[in-house]
Amino acid sequence: MTLSYLVTETSAGPLFVAYRERQICMSMLASDAEHFRSECHRRLGDRPDAADDSILRRKVDARLLGDHPLDFDLSPYTDFQRSVLQAVAAIPRGQVRSYGDVAAEVDHPGAARAVGEVMRTNPIPVLIPCHRVVRAGGAPGNYSPRPEIKRQFLIEEGALPG
Repeated sequence: MTLSYLVTETSAGPLFVAYRERQICMSMLASDAEHFRSECHRRLGDRPDAADDSILRRKVDARLLGDHPLDFDLSPYTDFQRSVLQAVAAIPRGQVRSYGDVAAEVDHPGAARAVGEVMRTNPIPVLIPCHRVVRAGGAPGNYSPRPEIKRQFLIEEGALPG
């Protein structure tokens, strides 16, 4: 299966999306394609080719504006990681959950730190909205690559006051 990528715009800059057979396996906010392609090679063992699947692009753009479902390839991850990523993918736009809430939802109460580690290494940020997972007191917490992006996304979605 060929690894391809498309690029779409977000308020935080270009979002590069790698996919195979319309299943998204990686995304990244990046300034240039070569950096993204190198990261894909490092993480996935393959460099994607630019291809603009118009059906997938419409689905990705709809996801950025709402809660439209996408198909994600989470097969390389553990059961725990997959359950966390799926739970986070289901958090509606404009809402947040604490790390502890997500841990309880995936039947691992007390595993808030482990949820935080999954969020830190989220292979599909923005589309699997790890920015919607916050600290127990409601503080946004950190976000890769830049913490201010998490706050920006939460304000745009109405989850934090501007």
